[in-house]
Order: sequence, then C-alpha cells, then structure tokens
Amino acid sequence: MAHVLLVGKGFSGTKQALKARGHTYTVLQDRDATKFPEKKFKRRVVTSFKDSGEYLAVVDNIHRQEPIDAALTVYENYIVACAQITSHLGLPGMSVEAAVACTDKEVMRTKFAAAPEKISPAFMAVHSREALIDFANTHEFPLILKPANLAKSLLVTKNNSLEELLANYDKALGLLASTYKKYAPNNTPKLLVEEFLEGSVHSVDAFVDTNGEPQVLENVVDYQTGYDIGFDDNFHYSRLLPSTLPAETIAAIRHCAKIGCEALGMTSSPAHVEIILTPGGPRIVEIGARNGGYRERMHRLANDIDITANALALALGQPLDITPKRNDPVGVFELFPKVPGTFTGITNLAVLQACPSLDYLTVKAGDGQFVGKAGDGYKMCAIVILCNHDAAQFEQDRHYLLTEVSVTTTP
Repeated sequence: MAHVLLVGKGFSGTKQALKARGHTYTVLQDRDATKFPEKKFKRRVVTSFKDSGEYLAVVDNIHRQEPIDAALTVYENYIVACAQITSHLGLPGMSVEAAVACTDKEVMRTKFAAAPEKISPAFMAVHSREALIDFANTHEFPLILKPANLAKSLLVTKNNSLEELLANYDKALGLLASTYKKYAPNNTPKLLVEEFLEGSVHSVDAFVDTNGEPQVLENVVDYQTGYDIGFDDNFHYSRLLPSTLPAETIAAIRHCAKIGCEALGMTSSPAHVEIILTPGGPRIVEIGARNGGYRERMHRLANDIDITANALALALGQPLDITPKRNDPVGVFELFPKVPGTFTGITNLAVLQACPSLDYLTVKAGDGQFVGKAGDGYKMCAIVILCNHDAAQFEQDRHYLLTEVSVTTTP
C-alpha cells in the first residue's frame, strides 16, 4: 500500500482509483483555489502555493506523520510545485527545469527549436505592441496570439491581419489579469505570438520513464476545432478515437511526440502532446506534463487502458501497461455558444440523453449566466461523451450531436 500526495487539487477519478487499489492519499490543496480553506477534512491539507518554502514545510510535516511514497498532479498549474516536491523528497519525478519548460510555452518553444528535427512553429514572447508589429511584418498571416501558461484555449486567437492582431492584443491585455486570477493565480501572465500551423489537429499521450525514455501510446486522438465546425473560436470541439489517419502518419506523430518529450528533458512523468499535422509533417503545439483532459475515460472505453494506474505506476517507479486491448469508437465533445450571450439552454437535450451511444453528459452553464468564446476567456457550456462498440451507431449519434444539438443564447 502506498501513500500518495495529490498536489494542488484532488481529482475525484484519481482518488477513487487510489482507494480501489488500497492506497491512501493526502490532497495538498491550494488555499487560493479553496472555497472554505479553514474547514478541516480528512485527507486534505491546505497551503499556499505562492511560496515554495511554505508548501515544502507542510509536505515535510505530512511526510513525518505518514511517509509519502509518490506525488502526482493532474492539473497544469501545479506541475512545477509537484516537481519541487518530488525533488525535495527524493521521489521519482521531473526536474524543476523540465517542469518549467512544460508549463511556460516560451521556454518550451526555445527547447523545441534546439531539437534535432523541426517540430514546432516560429514564435516570439510579446513584451510590447511594437515588438508584436515587428513580428507580424516578418511573418505571414494568419498568426496565433496566446498566453504562454494557460490551458483550455483560454484567450487564444487566430488573427488574419495586423488590424485584427492588434485588436485582439488589446483585448487580451484587458483580460489577462482577471483570467489568470481565476484560472492560474500562481502564474505570471505572458503572451506569445506564433506562426499559424495549417493542418488537422491531433494529440497523443505518453509516459516518460525515469531514464527519460518516452513510451508513446499507439492510439492517436483526432480533434475538431471550433473553426472546423463553423465557429469563430479556437476551442477543441471534439476529441475522437480511433484516429482515421493512415498508419505511417500515426507513426510520424508518435515519433514527433517522442522527440518533443526528450527535448524538454522530461523524466518520470506523463505527457500530453498536442500536434498539428502540417504539409511539412507533424508540428507540436504544446506538451503538458500530465495526461490529457478526459483521457482516463477515453482510453478506458476505447482501448481498455488504465491511464490513472499507469500514471501512478510511473510515480512509484513501477512497470507500465499501455498496450491497447480493443479499439472502439469514443468521442468527447465540448459545447460552446456560436453567439456569446445569456445562456438559455441546449437544443434537443432530451433526445441526446436517449442516444444509445451516450456515456456522459453534464451541463456546466446555468440559466441566466453569460457565456462566450474560449478566445475571450470563457469555458465550455456542456460536455458530452459518446461511445459504442457499434461504429455505425456511434457515427449516427455523433452526427446528431453535431447537427441538432447546440447552445442557445439571448443577447
């Protein structure tokens, strides 16, 4: 039996998986992300993540009471802190340098540029309006403007002209402080501009062992973005398994992912690699030192792979099991409004709930809530997961979701 430290926040699926395997855990919870930090709960210790000295002292106290065998996090905001904790306790984990590279896209892009093959776009950190204009004058549109250290496509915009780029830059400057305060309070706001990569969007997960050797999953995930379905927004509408790509293209994506993990110096960590398949080959958008969102459920349903068990095995220095046992169709869908406004509902919700392929549905938005674009800092209104051993039924239900189910708003 192991005692596992869950850093930052406790994900319910991870806690359930630990209990099912007979392990104990302690959640080292972020005070700034806790509604009632003064309340006492079993298996929860609240601390500030603003000062490493403070949370490392708290970790030492936990470790004295019940020795910690592994530390892990499933949240982007706590990857650096988790690396500091594993280094402090002498547990399997990443170096702090590698953790910073996985959470700051400026550092990440710099390391990618030194890789033995071209794996990422040209970029620049934006420190002034003048520097942004200079970059735009020496690169072709469209250009992507994005935060260096946020997740979920927040404040990411695609810009087709200098006028649009500067307008979105001004908008981003106005939203940076509030968006970071809400979603990444311990990160320093930073913007990047980079080349737009033309091509389809994909991802693949990996587990990097203690020697820095990436073990990349065979199963590549295909995406549809908001742009792909006619929205003026860069969110990920769907994540789909199995991939429809040919075998040689999947091999090229997995090879690119391996090079990217090695370029960042990752060790003893999961990796989530987002990739654009360009005419020149795969290019990495980013690598997160965690498993991708929804991957626990997706790979369990589609491939009978236990992502949480493998992440735990990695943290404990144990062997992995990432061989797929089946290859069923699974899709995860995030629903956003096409027109920002006050949320009034979701069309044909009752019919969707009766679809044979429906595995999971949750509506995040509430009546009367203002909802908007991911590019403006808003999150999804609903999440839908479909799966079915019958591929034809899956496609029928997926088509219904795409064509008949939508978020409705009023101005």
